[in-house]
Amino acid sequence: MYKRNPACYGEMFAIPASVADNDLTEATGDALKTLLRIFRAPNDPISVDALSGDLGLSADQILKVLDFWVQKGVLLFTDESGNIKYVPKAKADAQSAVPVRKPTDKQAPASPVSIPKPTMEQIAARIREDENVRGLLTEVQAILGRTFGLDMQTTLLTLFDTYGLQKEVILTLVQHLCETGRGATATILRIGKSWAEQEITTLDAANEYIRSDTQVQRLFAQFRMATGISNPRPTAKQTEYLLSWCKMHFSLEMILKAYEETAERTGKLSFAYMDKILKHWDNEGLRTPEAVDAARKAAAVQKKQESGGSSFDLDEALKKATISSKRQKKAE
Repeated sequence: MYKRNPACYGEMFAIPASVADNDLTEATGDALKTLLRIFRAPNDPISVDALSGDLGLSADQILKVLDFWVQKGVLLFTDESGNIKYVPKAKADAQSAVPVRKPTDKQAPASPVSIPKPTMEQIAARIREDENVRGLLTEVQAILGRTFGLDMQTTLLTLFDTYGLQKEVILTLVQHLCETGRGATATILRIGKSWAEQEITTLDAANEYIRSDTQVQRLFAQFRMATGISNPRPTAKQTEYLLSWCKMHFSLEMILKAYEETAERTGKLSFAYMDKILKHWDNEGLRTPEAVDAARKAAAVQKKQESGGSSFDLDEALKKATISSKRQKKAE
């Protein structure tokens, strides 16, 4: 015969009655241990790593257990802002029973079809059936140093399943972006999509991109420090220009020279105008500020000596190009 020991009733914590009433027969030992640990510390964040360490279970086992309790409605699945992103199936079925008014012919046409995001159920299924997906989510969580919600899981699964990037390539991308302070979910999705479009689908291609991107980020940081511009990182278009100048093997000194001439002529920062100058210097084989100054002096002397000469004048050419561009924009 057994009975409760009154001496054990010290500090206590609550467990939902529905667990005892409905879920005990389906819950595994791991599921019950995890639930007890979660409700024992109700103010602590639910961390896969922390639960794994406390209970001696793998991260994969913890993810399966958490998914079980989400399906039972005991836990909620949220995005990174705490907004609920998943409704258990029973509630979802009840919501779907509400009649929805069909659109009429007079309504505006539907927007273009976008790639559908995987649902919580689809993510859970992929975690159960594919070891690569489980490993991807676990390793990205380790890189970020925190748990993440549905938005990040959706992004990672979209890159893996929809855009076809390998697990190792996605991990390399996330690692690089986090190291450069760009680990936001939207940034990972945007650059991951760009990798797929550029067919950066192998580790060699990914590492080559990272080498170029690291060079661009370093160059922009030096340029920003020298000029005092406020934006902490280059825009996507500015990145394209910087990468182009790196491929032309221009030094920071030459880029600053182009910046100074652009500021003198336009009174503002313009990467597009700087690009025109640098491309001209590249065509002329001018690699140092001294060579640029010498070439300009030589052209000025030749222009004076040759009456009606047609020597190329950079200032005049850039002025004409700017006027032509403004007229074209106005006409459009």
